[in-house]
Amino acid sequence: MKNRSLQLLFIVICFTALFSCKKENTVPCSTAWAVDLQNELTAISTAITIYTSDQSEANCNALKAAYQDYIDALKPYGECATLTGQSRTDWQNALNEAEDNLDTIC
Repeated sequence: MKNRSLQLLFIVICFTALFSCKKENTVPCSTAWAVDLQNELTAISTAITIYTSDQSEANCNALKAAYQDYIDALKPYGECATLTGQSRTDWQNALNEAEDNLDTIC
C-alpha cells in the first residue's frame, strides 16, 4: 500500500512538473523575415492607404500602431544566429527604416 501511494505521488509530481513548465519564447530563425511578417506589412500598407484618403488623428494613430506592430514582430529576428551577412544587413536596415518612419509619420 505504501509503495502504491509513493508511486501515485511520484506520477502526480511528474505530471505537475511536465505541464507546469513555461514554454520558452522561441526566436524566429528565418532569413525570410519579410515573408514571415507579411501580415504586418499588409497592415502597414492598408493603414497608409486609409490615412492617405483621410488624414485624421485616428487614422494617423492606426498607422503608427501598424508600424509598431511590425517593429515588435521584426525585432526578435535579430537574436537569431542564422541571420548573417546580407540578410542581417537587410534586417537591420528594415528595422531602422521602420523606427525612423514611426518617428516621422503624421
